[in-house]
Amino acid sequence: MGKLFGTNGIRGIPGKDLLPETIGKVAFSVVKKLGKKVAIGRDGRNSSVMISSLLSSYLLGFGADVYNLGMLPTPAFQYYISRDGFDAGIMITASHNPPEFNGLKVMGRNGVEIPRQKEEEIEACIFSITNFDYASEVGQYFTVDNAVDRYIEGIISHVGKKKRGLRVVVDAGNGMQSLAAPKLLQKIGCEVKCINCNVDGNFPGRGPEPIPSKLNELSDEVRNGYDLGVAFDGDGDRSVFCDEKGRVLTGDISGALIARFLLETKGRNKIVTTIATSSIADWAVESTSSILIRTRVGSVDVTDRMVKEDAIAGFEENGGFFYKPHQPVRDGAMTLALMISAIEHYGKPLSSLIASMPSLYQQKGKLECANHIKYRIIDMVAKSTSEGIQDRTDGLKIIFPDNTWVLIRASGTEPLIRIFSESRNESRAVELYKKYTNLVQSLIERSTEK
Repeated sequence: MGKLFGTNGIRGIPGKDLLPETIGKVAFSVVKKLGKKVAIGRDGRNSSVMISSLLSSYLLGFGADVYNLGMLPTPAFQYYISRDGFDAGIMITASHNPPEFNGLKVMGRNGVEIPRQKEEEIEACIFSITNFDYASEVGQYFTVDNAVDRYIEGIISHVGKKKRGLRVVVDAGNGMQSLAAPKLLQKIGCEVKCINCNVDGNFPGRGPEPIPSKLNELSDEVRNGYDLGVAFDGDGDRSVFCDEKGRVLTGDISGALIARFLLETKGRNKIVTTIATSSIADWAVESTSSILIRTRVGSVDVTDRMVKEDAIAGFEENGGFFYKPHQPVRDGAMTLALMISAIEHYGKPLSSLIASMPSLYQQKGKLECANHIKYRIIDMVAKSTSEGIQDRTDGLKIIFPDNTWVLIRASGTEPLIRIFSESRNESRAVELYKKYTNLVQSLIERSTEK
């Protein structure tokens, strides 16, 4: 990965490693490489207003016309700029990172995060800057206040109003889908119960990352007679579901179910997923003899491959789902609307739909590891084992003859190494996870001691 861009944009702690000078250089490089009609948006983090003001000032100083869309979900920002002729967009967000973090996601004129090659160009420009070249005439500044409403209407145009309005619990995690998901559900005819649907940059509810261990309140509420529960991450581009019994689903399972629904109702097509996604993805394409394509982890990579392959959809194990007819980016509210459509189409409770899927057992975890050694650690793991087939698409995936696998990969956004295992045998999944977690931990300790 580059020195600034990670798996999804640039992230850091404002005042520590996300400095005003860096923000200025990003603004200058975006204007130079992408153009002078630039939209900006922000999430609800405490530092987002400050960064938005700083970013706007730099952009104006470099001669760009700035359109401030205000506070909104990242997919709402992307939806708006893809339809109004912008040269670029910069979304101020750190997604699921802890409250002290923030970041910048740079979008192209199509509303999609710029591809890796363009990230490299922007990054090269950033590191070559010695002095800012301010424009002789500053740009103009505009505010936009209807981006969220347009986004909601765009989703409804794909799914319509529902004949049987489901009862849905929304846990927005004090994040951006507080502004869109409840309103969307009401408009399509669902009954809504909200948890943590007030925007708060401290994320006092359950935090910005919707991991199962933090969704007990959602599970408990759903069991009080609701059909579905959904939790979003901080910027609203990922969604994690629980069924009517309160069981939280992984993104692999929910993504596979929605993908299969789309293929069975819209016909044979292509689905893109990542190297980290469960083998349940293969089940999703089987009924229609469709094509499954795997790529490295990161929404930018999934989007890029979807566009190149003209795939109808893509999904990630973390709850990201991409529906190309709407927009080829992950979109939490669009995913929610598709899940409701799938439940309505099959006419069965979500728990019954999940029960019809193959049983696969997973273990997932992460270890803290300094950024400067995390990729070297994975190379060391690869050299230390000879079992299975090694796939180096992203990190190290070891695949065994019975399709059991383990994946060790470096986080592109945090100083972490993530470890996944999967098997049809639960004890085998646990065994592999423990084995490689212990190995990675020992290598980290040895490397840190040197």
